Amino acid sequence: MDMNETVKILLAEEQTLLSRERTMHSYMQTGLAFTSVGLVVMKFLVGALYFCAGLLFIVLGALLIVEAGKRYLRFRKAIARLREKEAQLGCDIGLITGK
Repeated sequence: MDMNETVKILLAEEQTLLSRERTMHSYMQTGLAFTSVGLVVMKFLVGALYFCAGLLFIVLGALLIVEAGKRYLRFRKAIARLREKEAQLGCDIGLITGK
């Protein structure tokens, strides 16, 4: 495989990883939104039903935030592997240079 094909593959891998990062951010935002809604429901509405509904939203939000954290850790590992592969091939696709 020539260098151009290798660079194309590395760029495609990087784009895939960046889309995974956006998904992780979406999980985090949704989890924070669910948690906020749960807190608002528990604060301003009175009754056992509203308390349970608020608690459900908070638990669901916490689960989404935990999933976002897991996805973040997997993303960091995948990016590190990609950077190692780039270094082995002599590419500096993901590096920021001051040129």
